[in-house]
Amino acid sequence: MFMRLFCLTPVTLKNVGLASNLKEAIVEALSSMGGRGTISDVHGYIFSKYGDKWKDIGTAMADMCPESASSLYPSRDRVLKRVGRGEYCLREAKTSNTSRAIKRELSEKSFYKKRELSFFDFRNAEDLLRRKRQISAIVDAASLTDLSSQADHDAVQKFLLNKGWEIEISRFPIASYRLDAFKEGTGIEIERSLIDAVHRSLFRCIWSYSKGQLDGLVFIVPTYKEPSFENIKRDIEAFKEVIPFPIYLIGVYPDK
Repeated sequence: MFMRLFCLTPVTLKNVGLASNLKEAIVEALSSMGGRGTISDVHGYIFSKYGDKWKDIGTAMADMCPESASSLYPSRDRVLKRVGRGEYCLREAKTSNTSRAIKRELSEKSFYKKRELSFFDFRNAEDLLRRKRQISAIVDAASLTDLSSQADHDAVQKFLLNKGWEIEISRFPIASYRLDAFKEGTGIEIERSLIDAVHRSLFRCIWSYSKGQLDGLVFIVPTYKEPSFENIKRDIEAFKEVIPFPIYLIGVYPDK
């Protein structure tokens, strides 16, 4: 089954600018989520936009709450409220100027741009990923870039690493053959240049599946150049009788 949908991916606000410190970055991240989010969500946002510039994000979020006894933040900067285990929200009355500017911008236009993605579900892969609660992170990762460069490939891997995936891990008899990402039996391959690399991955993963080390595979590929989404979809369908495992194929469209 082939379908297209629009997914949301973050872009930089034009009139607000980049955060100059970790506190501002945390407020920006939570504001982009509607004012509430987990440490993991905030870490993912900050990492995808600012890289590994800041550490100890969870500690900083705890210190930005009024009840923190060890915090070095002044009272005016304690703008968060703990609402659950590892989850925080913005305290509206104490929101910083940066947060107010972000929220004002959000009310005027969408904080996100739409990236079109195409999907092909082979052997009920989507159901498998939903049961594992992995599909959201995978689609978010695919939405980051258009895979036009090696840096884009690396950015997707870094995003997945931050979400708890292992990267550059082998599940094959030859250790130098590696999956781009792996978690709980799901492998991810990010291919941006050669359809032959997709075929090699399929061949290797058949072995891994037969050994019980893999139960599903995700390909993230371009729609507009080799290895194209349509050609990979064609090959999966042509060789479906010898591909025993579920495959979720995601095609990304070029940036406009």
